[in-house]
Amino acid sequence: MLEKYFEDEVRDGFYVPSMIKRSWAVALDVLSEVDRICRKYDIKYYAEWGTLLGAVRHAGFVPWDDDLDIAMPRNDYIKFCQVAKQELKNGYEIFNFKNHDNFHHFLARVTCTSRICFEDKYLKEHHGFPYIAGLDIFVHDNVSRDRKNQEHCEKIAEYIITVADNIADGSMNSEQEKDALKRISQLCNCDVSAYQNKEEERIQLYTLAENIFAAFKDDDCDEMTQMMPCSMYGNHMRIPKKYYDEIVRIPFENTTIPVPIGFDAMLSKRYGDYMKLVRNTGGHNYPFYESQKKQLEVLMDFKLPQYTFDGKKAVRNDDAANTGYKKIITDVMHSVKEEIEKIGHHINNGKFWTDNQTEDIIKNVQEKLADIQQALIETGNLIEQIKGENTQSVKCIEKFCDTLYMVYQGNTYDITGEFDNLNSVIENEIIMRKEIVIMPYRAADWSYVKNIWEQAEKNPETDVIVAVLPYYYKEYDGSVKEYVNELNDFPEEINAIDICSYNLELHHPDMIYIQNPFDNENKAVSVYKEYYSDILKKNTDKLVYVQSFHLEEFSSNDERAYKNMSSYCTVPGVVNADEVYVQSDNMREIYIKKLTEFAGDNTEDIWRKKICVKPEWMNDKKETTSHAGGKKRILFYTSISGIMQNQDGAVEKIERVLKTFKQYSEEIEVIWCVQELVDAVLPSLNRKLYECLNNIRNNYMLEKIGHVYNDKDKKLLCSCDAYYGDTSPVVQEYRNNGKPVMIMDYMV
Repeated sequence: MLEKYFEDEVRDGFYVPSMIKRSWAVALDVLSEVDRICRKYDIKYYAEWGTLLGAVRHAGFVPWDDDLDIAMPRNDYIKFCQVAKQELKNGYEIFNFKNHDNFHHFLARVTCTSRICFEDKYLKEHHGFPYIAGLDIFVHDNVSRDRKNQEHCEKIAEYIITVADNIADGSMNSEQEKDALKRISQLCNCDVSAYQNKEEERIQLYTLAENIFAAFKDDDCDEMTQMMPCSMYGNHMRIPKKYYDEIVRIPFENTTIPVPIGFDAMLSKRYGDYMKLVRNTGGHNYPFYESQKKQLEVLMDFKLPQYTFDGKKAVRNDDAANTGYKKIITDVMHSVKEEIEKIGHHINNGKFWTDNQTEDIIKNVQEKLADIQQALIETGNLIEQIKGENTQSVKCIEKFCDTLYMVYQGNTYDITGEFDNLNSVIENEIIMRKEIVIMPYRAADWSYVKNIWEQAEKNPETDVIVAVLPYYYKEYDGSVKEYVNELNDFPEEINAIDICSYNLELHHPDMIYIQNPFDNENKAVSVYKEYYSDILKKNTDKLVYVQSFHLEEFSSNDERAYKNMSSYCTVPGVVNADEVYVQSDNMREIYIKKLTEFAGDNTEDIWRKKICVKPEWMNDKKETTSHAGGKKRILFYTSISGIMQNQDGAVEKIERVLKTFKQYSEEIEVIWCVQELVDAVLPSLNRKLYECLNNIRNNYMLEKIGHVYNDKDKKLLCSCDAYYGDTSPVVQEYRNNGKPVMIMDYMV
């Protein structure tokens, strides 16, 4: 898997940290192993729950989810559990209630390991992820056509499971246990015995409940369910078996995953408009490995290494030494001025060289003149090093040095007045000019600081330098894996340089803007130590961090989004910067809350002064832009969901829309995006409908109304000026960028 995959990423407005990506990668490895076994033994499986939704809507994980779920029909599940133990590669484990204590679930779990492991070999093989990760396998059982019989069996299973848990937990005395087992024996027409080991007794009863789940044969049923808990305790989830008549593979992250052919109807029944992004904050603790981490810390009686607050770095120390060239030049000019004042009354006296002066006095004046000249020559060299040749300052220094030489030879000049003129030139051309350094590291994020560069460029009294920061991908142990320098990927017109060619200490710019807030606190990438935020802060008068990603707005009640703030908010660049610019007032308040929780209640004032909302001029303007021929570009999105939910009228509606677009072809360019799943599954779902849609596409291309694409090229899809069509993950991107969005109504 490419190293770039493990970088923090914003997906559909949600921040996904590197550690989550690593857990995904391990889960995908486990999926690959399960897939290998299933292919070998002809075992049927398919994506389920959030994984199914993610596969269809995101072509991968739901961004705010961290687990992987599949399902199997009961017979396939039994077969898999039988062969998995000997087939799974070394180190992998399969858990179910029959083979592992304290696993009281009616499903199987396949994991990459049975324990947390920080060994080098293991971490190298598992993407630097030390925790237990894998996937859950849910079981689908047949549902009887006889509703009363089905409900009767469910009630018996409920009773058996309740008794099993109460016995194992010690909630029943021996008499109650005896009566309960007797009743179960009568209900199931079998002999159920008490065990001395109550966990073994629970397994016996769970197995009996599973047999009841699997009581109905394929030929007697039209529906399936996930019996526990979706068809018990008042729940009655039913899934038509015809949805699973055929299985198709669709893209999922860097691989493919099987999904039932009837996924659209199934997802629509569960979620309604399932293409609409709705953050799900329920379910298990997030991220799942956090509980493992806490257990490890308790067991080892120490905290795992993590970034901690340093109050001395959060607030600027004005005592820090400024060794920049402006300070050097200012000090030299001040010193020269003092020396000139000391000898000025001698030199300005026209009779000084002719009067009978002592040799010591003349020698002293000449030595001071030579020292002044040398100091100014060195200053001129420094200015040329920083500003290049032919500056007015260097010309004036050269002229003044000539004057000093003439005075040295015994001539009389008003060097005080000439020095004041030189000092004024240097002050205006060098000292008073602002120097701003913008320090991006990824070309893809340049748009977030582009307006800062443009604003600075317009100011004739400001020098702005774009100094690209190289970075490197990290090994699991933090060492360098691969260096990356994107200097050549930035626009030519900004004249970007490599930061390594820029002497920060010597320049000591007035302001530095940074986009990388991590220093070495990110699991995927880092920068050279000399460019950590605390070092940068010492070499500038103001360090500014600019949030260079856009998130869907959320509150601290959105536990998953708020939890992930520790990956980009409570990090060195934010803590150490003098100013931090975020996307909105709401985000500012959340940053302040998170940082205060991190650093202590007594630090809130620090963050209130430091965290700012981006002013309007700083935001990247997402104005409508003219494309080929000056036309506006419209994205027309057609999804498998939209087609399947409106089968009768879908073709007619799409034809009407395209006809309308054609009428305005002089003004607009249409990008028609047909979701990739349409071609993958529609032929199996509705061949006639697919052929009609294909005819429309062919005519559309022949008539050259616009262009047809699938949904793989997200960058292209997001480049349009407005959105029209079915709901899709791209909609949020348009809304975030302030572009018009209209969801198509098939009934109009």
